[in-house]
Amino acid sequence: MNLINNFNFKFFKYTLGLTLLFIGIVMIPCFVLAIIEDEKAKLPFLISLLIIGIISLPLIFFNRNYPRVLTKKDGKLFVGFLWIIIPIFGATPYMFSQNVFPFIIDALFESFSGFTTTGSTIINDIDSLDKSLLLWRGITQWIGGLGIILFVILLIRNFHNGSNYLFNAEFTSIDKEKIQPHIKDTVYRILYIYIFITLLSILLLSFGDMNVFSSILYSFSTVSTGGFTANNAGLSSFSAYSQYVITLIMILSGLSYALLYWAYKGKWRKLFEDEQTKYYFLIILFASVGLFVALHFSKQYSIMESVRIAIFNITSIVTTTGYFLPQIKDISQIIIFIMIVLMFIGGCSGSSSTGLKIVRVIILFKYFNNSFKRIFHPRAVIPIRYNKNVLVDDAIGIVFGFFFLYLIIFVVGAFLLTLFGSNFFDAISISAANISNTGSFIPYLEPEEQYASMSFGAKTTIILLMIVGRLEIYSLLAIFSKTIWRRS
Repeated sequence: MNLINNFNFKFFKYTLGLTLLFIGIVMIPCFVLAIIEDEKAKLPFLISLLIIGIISLPLIFFNRNYPRVLTKKDGKLFVGFLWIIIPIFGATPYMFSQNVFPFIIDALFESFSGFTTTGSTIINDIDSLDKSLLLWRGITQWIGGLGIILFVILLIRNFHNGSNYLFNAEFTSIDKEKIQPHIKDTVYRILYIYIFITLLSILLLSFGDMNVFSSILYSFSTVSTGGFTANNAGLSSFSAYSQYVITLIMILSGLSYALLYWAYKGKWRKLFEDEQTKYYFLIILFASVGLFVALHFSKQYSIMESVRIAIFNITSIVTTTGYFLPQIKDISQIIIFIMIVLMFIGGCSGSSSTGLKIVRVIILFKYFNNSFKRIFHPRAVIPIRYNKNVLVDDAIGIVFGFFFLYLIIFVVGAFLLTLFGSNFFDAISISAANISNTGSFIPYLEPEEQYASMSFGAKTTIILLMIVGRLEIYSLLAIFSKTIWRRS
């Protein structure tokens, strides 16, 4: 059987061309900046734009009459393929900047880290990087924070269920709320909230000690919960005001954009009645108190400084942004363990945060609690509820399946990293940080471990972990499933 016949390949080529063209358009400001600043990167950006134009325009023109039919299978495969292909083309400016990225794997690493909002970086001297490349790193994270597929939904024409399948393939969590009856209208409103938080962040940071360019870069990185820093010293080189602003933006970015939209419309009850949101704030609160105690009583920081450092770092971890302040180095191993656990949990479903997502953790705990009750009351019917709605067994099964796959891939990733030269604890930390897309936090966990010095195999493993974490597993695994390909 010809597997391609069961796949809307023509629509995929059209969509790929359209998405590549979009990537080329958002790359133009970087090219213009390189010309204005007379940077070495202007030639890499020019070559990249030519390559993208030569490939994208024929794909769009020759496949514009694609079949107006899209299945659930197509949706899963489209998402998986686009999330692999787009970062490869997004790496072209890096590939041609050999003074910064001597190897292709380094360029791919930086690009995948950007688009997946992981924040791990090959670059050891960020201060020496061209402004245009810094801007491109920020743009890749900003696009990745919202999601490549949401931009695709906005670019394509509506047809029966097509946008629905793409949206559902991009967001596999059971907690997906449609703001409007039509998916495209929902995506537009999510985009409005995303842009609003970005502009708010730029404005507030510009009032502090950041210049406009740094404000833009850190806003892109924070709103996307990506974690790329724009200078070697990171946010520790800026004032307490800037750190408080970044903390606020991280908190907003870790919340569901659908709930933020309803709050904007005046329906605040939806935000505060949501179970996931309640636990999100409780996790940040209790973890921040724990870190505050460690900082104030063990390291003798003042109360206000301990509060600022604690809430900043905990929010960064919970939202999977990955920023860190150096004051938390060398604290207790218990705090380190708690932070690794928080990495896995992640932020809210429907946000730019990644990780397991709080909604899944809530359901897992409720299931274990019910299982314990059934030991003493075997005949009792105890439904599992989320936001007062009873969950069906299939939904709970999907959560369990995701959880165990996530753990298996994490363990396999750590094992492969040990084979490629990392010691046991380093491998666990790096695997956890990158599958949860919190990679830039590694300088705190393992200050001696540098991504640039790792082997080809280790970098490839980390790239795969980044994709798995951002795609939430299923869309990536669909590419390699014969059953999915053969299904009509």
